[in-house]
Amino acid sequence: MNDHIVHVHRDREFLLESLEEYFRAGWARGEAVIVIARPALREALVERFGVRDDLRMLDAADTLARFMRDGLPQWSAFHSAVGGLIAETRCRYAGVCAYGEMVDILWQAGEQDAAIRLEEFWNELGRLQTFSLFCAYGLDSLEQGAALERICKVHTRFIPARDHSIIDRAVADASEEMLEQPLSRMLQELAARHGADMPIGHATLLWLERNMPRTAERVLARVRETVAAKAAA
Repeated sequence: MNDHIVHVHRDREFLLESLEEYFRAGWARGEAVIVIARPALREALVERFGVRDDLRMLDAADTLARFMRDGLPQWSAFHSAVGGLIAETRCRYAGVCAYGEMVDILWQAGEQDAAIRLEEFWNELGRLQTFSLFCAYGLDSLEQGAALERICKVHTRFIPARDHSIIDRAVADASEEMLEQPLSRMLQELAARHGADMPIGHATLLWLERNMPRTAERVLARVRETVAAKAAA
């Protein structure tokens, strides 16, 4: 696999902007785009790009049904359904850029283990075929914790919510307020080392959640106040 990107969002327009950048880069390389998504997202993409031969779209729920058994994805059926589609498309184009919402459907239904297993299947398919993949999860950027870590582990690149720089600064300020400054700086260094694939603010909150849960609650409460105040300004 060339790349396995994950985008965490609550802002649909920001997601569409990210997808447009991803798709247009692929088209510039002579690649085709495969979209496996819900109806609303597919309709939004048709409005933005029109109908194109190098843009193939499938329904996410229907595609999931082709390889889910007893609440879990099955490798052989997944390989046949999705791997076959990618192989077929690669025969006609220079490469493939794929976008999928199937994992988010599982995650939002409370089937996190199934979603992670499906991500692992995508990675296994990427070892057999060459393509890039963009996944999206609709998550509150302040309510990710260990869930964000699980998601990051099965991806090569993380695109945070649009407001992550505000969160980074708010977490740093709240940590300095709640802790002695040397400890706050040490905390951010530790978080950066243990969360290299995510923004420093999210990594800091995750470290606090694991190691200083009471402080994590206080920091998160202050961060929410700061973010809400900036949004209202």
